[in-house]
Amino acid sequence: RRKRQMCIRDSPKGSPAGRKKREIRPKVRKRSGGGERVERRSQCRPALLGGENKVAPHRKTDNVPAVVVLSGHCVHDGNIIVQHYMDRQIGERERSERFGSVAALRSTRSSVAAFLGPRIAGLADVDGAFVRDYEAWLLRRGVCPNTVCYYMRNLKSVYNQAVLDGYPVCASSPFRFLHVRPQRTVKRALNREALRRIAAADFTAHPHLDMARDLFLFSFFSRGMPFVDVVFLQKSAVRGGVISYRRHKTGQWLHVEVTPQLERLMEKYANDSPWVFPLLEGAGDKLAQYRGYRLALERVNRNLKRVAQKCGLDTVLTAYVARHSWATLAKESGAPVAVISEGLGHTSEKTTQIYLKEFDRRVVDRVNRLVSSL
Repeated sequence: RRKRQMCIRDSPKGSPAGRKKREIRPKVRKRSGGGERVERRSQCRPALLGGENKVAPHRKTDNVPAVVVLSGHCVHDGNIIVQHYMDRQIGERERSERFGSVAALRSTRSSVAAFLGPRIAGLADVDGAFVRDYEAWLLRRGVCPNTVCYYMRNLKSVYNQAVLDGYPVCASSPFRFLHVRPQRTVKRALNREALRRIAAADFTAHPHLDMARDLFLFSFFSRGMPFVDVVFLQKSAVRGGVISYRRHKTGQWLHVEVTPQLERLMEKYANDSPWVFPLLEGAGDKLAQYRGYRLALERVNRNLKRVAQKCGLDTVLTAYVARHSWATLAKESGAPVAVISEGLGHTSEKTTQIYLKEFDRRVVDRVNRLVSSL
């Protein structure tokens, strides 16, 4: 027996004896009451480890693939994991204070994570089959086509950024053959009579409805100023009877004359904050201000629906209806499309045409009635 042990110890690693010596065998221990108990070595599951170039313990019998952390990235088979790369993009957008883009990417990441479940997908796995399966999964869950396009647009931005960063991805764009297309939503606009009823309504007993109505009218009187720009409008932007502000969406500078209607509304909500309307808190904290804007938008849209009910309107009233209403009434007054586009701050007249499409249809219907009256 002693000779056999010496042969095993001295055997080269590649020999059968050496392989036999290195086999992992279960430990056998004596029980106190007699008998034997076999201790099995637990197999290590893959884990995400910190540090550089560390590999999670992995055995061939495991069904879960190994994950590597390489230069700060979670890598599977040399492929950057999709969710980890999306997390990195979220962090970069937070640092650049693009909070709207952060919220969009976070919702898309949650959707992609729910689609994958326990599976692991890398950037190179986002190919045509992946996109088609994800699209079909969203539609099976009852997600509307516009929301599907929203998720796909965000995922495509991640893919394009990965291409710019030089990561290995699918050679051809996997988003070329999507079946779902965005559906055009109905653009709602109020006529003059409806706007007069909203302006004349008495909401002194309901201050929250009164403020929602006033914010809606301020947007309308300021050439359809977007709600985000109304919320972030600072007092320093009002000088010499002119409101000068930069659009959050396009960065374009717009200049609006302070009309008597606008002046009355600004005087009504005079406050000690830097903003015209006391809707935001946390001066200097951009993230807190963005969250305040989102809460204000939800609150105002909810209250505007009650305003419409009390005014006897069957229109779903939101803050954006003011912008469409201004464009429609400007068109009715005979203003050219180029002037309306300039007033709204559009970079292209094609966008303005989308706003005015419902108006154009009404004009054609009215002409058709005149022609049809033989």
